[in-house]
Amino acid sequence: MQNSTLQDLTETLWRRPLAPAEEARLRRHLDSQPRARQNWEADAALTRNLNHLAAAPVSSNFTALVLQAARRTPAEVPWSQRLAPAFWFPAGWLARLATAAAMICLSLFTIREYQFAQRQKISRDLAGVSRLAALPPVDWLQNFDTIDRLNRVKVADDDLLAVLQ
Repeated sequence: MQNSTLQDLTETLWRRPLAPAEEARLRRHLDSQPRARQNWEADAALTRNLNHLAAAPVSSNFTALVLQAARRTPAEVPWSQRLAPAFWFPAGWLARLATAAAMICLSLFTIREYQFAQRQKISRDLAGVSRLAALPPVDWLQNFDTIDRLNRVKVADDDLLAVLQ
């Protein structure tokens, strides 16, 4: 029997008394594990004591008191509504006009800075290309294949060595 079975029997005891078959399974399990017996006895005693307790008295106007407390507590505004434009946008036409003007100025400034950064990048790229113009002319690559084949010449001729031997 596993500990999950013991846990199931414990939960059953919390709800109702154990049936004879369940008590027999429990005894077999507790006989094989003395340490589990101590835990079971403590849990069973606690369950018996809790079952003997009387139900807590509830006042006759309990529901009315709960509803009254719920009405008194202000409802919190969800974060999605706090971020809605109606909450952060200023009231009055003058404040809205000033906010709109500030947004337009900020947008124009951002566009101007973006264009400036793009132009700087293009000028840096052109400066890099102009440095390539200072390289020697490409005419010397005309004989590149011949020069490349010079590096691949065999040091020893196998046919000539075979004839000499």
